[in-house]
Amino acid sequence: MSPRLKIASNVLNRLAAVKSECIGNLFGMMDDGALLVIGLCMKLDEEIDSVSVENQKLHFPAEIELCGYVICSDSSQLTSEFPEGLQQDVHITDNPVFLFYQLGNHSGLKAQIYAHENLTDTIYEVVNETDLWMQFLHLRLQTRLPLICELQADAIIEALLLLQKKVAAREACFHFPKSSVYLINSDTENGLSGLSEDTTVGELYDIQYNSESNQIFTEGCVKVKGKKIRSARDISVLSVEMLLKLTQDSHVDSPSKCAPVIQHINDEVTDTLLPFKPASSSADYSLTFILIKTHEERNYTCLKTHIKVDSLSVVHRNSKVVHLYAVLVDSLLRNLKLAENSFLQQITNFEDSAFAICAPEPYHFFPPECGHFVTVMYPEKKPDSELDMERRLLHRFLVLPQDRPYFRRAAAHLFSSDFPANAPLINVHEGLIPTVKDGEVSAVKGIYSYHHYCQDSVDDSGWGCAYRSLQTIISWFKWQGYTEHPVPTHHEIQQCLVNIGDKPSSFVGSRQWIGSTEVSFCLESMLGVTSKILSVSSGEELSNVGGELAYHFRIEGTPVMIGGGVLAHTILGVDFNKNTGELKFLILDPHYTGSEDLQVMQGKGWCGWKGVSFWSKAAYYNLCLPQRPRCL
Repeated sequence: MSPRLKIASNVLNRLAAVKSECIGNLFGMMDDGALLVIGLCMKLDEEIDSVSVENQKLHFPAEIELCGYVICSDSSQLTSEFPEGLQQDVHITDNPVFLFYQLGNHSGLKAQIYAHENLTDTIYEVVNETDLWMQFLHLRLQTRLPLICELQADAIIEALLLLQKKVAAREACFHFPKSSVYLINSDTENGLSGLSEDTTVGELYDIQYNSESNQIFTEGCVKVKGKKIRSARDISVLSVEMLLKLTQDSHVDSPSKCAPVIQHINDEVTDTLLPFKPASSSADYSLTFILIKTHEERNYTCLKTHIKVDSLSVVHRNSKVVHLYAVLVDSLLRNLKLAENSFLQQITNFEDSAFAICAPEPYHFFPPECGHFVTVMYPEKKPDSELDMERRLLHRFLVLPQDRPYFRRAAAHLFSSDFPANAPLINVHEGLIPTVKDGEVSAVKGIYSYHHYCQDSVDDSGWGCAYRSLQTIISWFKWQGYTEHPVPTHHEIQQCLVNIGDKPSSFVGSRQWIGSTEVSFCLESMLGVTSKILSVSSGEELSNVGGELAYHFRIEGTPVMIGGGVLAHTILGVDFNKNTGELKFLILDPHYTGSEDLQVMQGKGWCGWKGVSFWSKAAYYNLCLPQRPRCL
């Protein structure tokens, strides 16, 4: 019996973005007897075609596997043959899926299942992103593994292969932090310690996280006193640590194998031992190169480092914890393979000096068009400016826009454990319900931090509202990966305006206000970001800018700073009925002086939907609309 077919809505949307004839691979997983297609990688040119299916798979969380094939064509004629050799590469199902998409025809997607050596038409169910990730959660495994070998491609491959064999040979134990739960082995009768064997992953997650403090960050949403505010990226993540067995098992039945072994190294073998300066200042993951000269007059360089592992897996909430061992091992092996590819690429590219080799670091990204995590390894300390080709390749085969930097380090997904203590809250507008009848909501795209009065031990009450609005805007550019520039302090903002000649030197350290034009000057000077200034002569006239603001949020997606009279605010969106003209603004108020309490911020209206009457009829308003750079 052929499996039922489900396709994530993100996959269909990305297929609709394909403009030329091409083929591609589909990736997915089994879900209660149904084949669920989650991702795709298109072969748009020869460079992408050279990326093997195995290497494409490494960028997905474990358990997401090759499950089929897709073709985009101008023709409406389906092929009758399944791509040669692909069936052998599909392991999660005996019935791979074949999708045929006719270019330019949004209803022109046809699905077939390969069964009994024939392609058979089938129907499919579309699953949206929110419903999808309510059923699944992610396991995040973090650890580090030692790597010592000669700085040669073959030696690195062999050393990493030994690490993989060690982990695959059941010499690892997995621990779930904040609990006494250990997953020792899936082959033994008692492979799970601390829980019953019937416990599901969802139950373990609820045990560990639902009893925490009143307000915590989760991935893409915020919980407030048990109430979960849903968002498009409401993804649950369960942290996992790994312990690796260092000692060998004792064999009582063969005492001779337990005899001590002494290894003697002849001093004549090594004439010179010269440590080189590490390629990184990081104490945990730096590389040390040691030049060794043997009695055969052969020099070689030894590589000594730790491989940083940060891997993801996707499992259904109803999966049994006792069955996770193989899943976690697979996710770790994918990370090691990504690290191997990074090392080999660096060795291929560097010419004269071993200092060009850097330890690879894993990053997880969540491009909104994908609807799933994408894991990438970048050489530590290698700047984003030198990784343009790697990012461009990812954008092309994942069918992502070519004008926004989804894979810069600054755009990496921040998990709850990554947030600094007392950090500003992010996306505090999520969960607020618009109220305009038949209105169309256009709002900020991506992530921002809420900056307001009296943060950072700075008492700016009464004069710092525009500074805080600027900080919120810059945080948006930082979160989206457009810049690595830190969110500036009040002093740095004032110094910037002095440096460009807009203010006198006495301005630094003062409590003087700034407005929309100063905000635009700082954005251009600090980030190279241009802004559009929109002016109205009174608050009542803001009723006429609904369409223009809606267009801004659809195309640019950046927060808007508005200043009028003695007050400044941040506009995060509009709810606009173009037929009736009814308009409401999504306002983020920087005048809030309280603690980082989302319930107060939303409940007291410090972030909320406001009508035109919110603005003063007597004040003149300038709006600063930052323009998003078109770049990777």
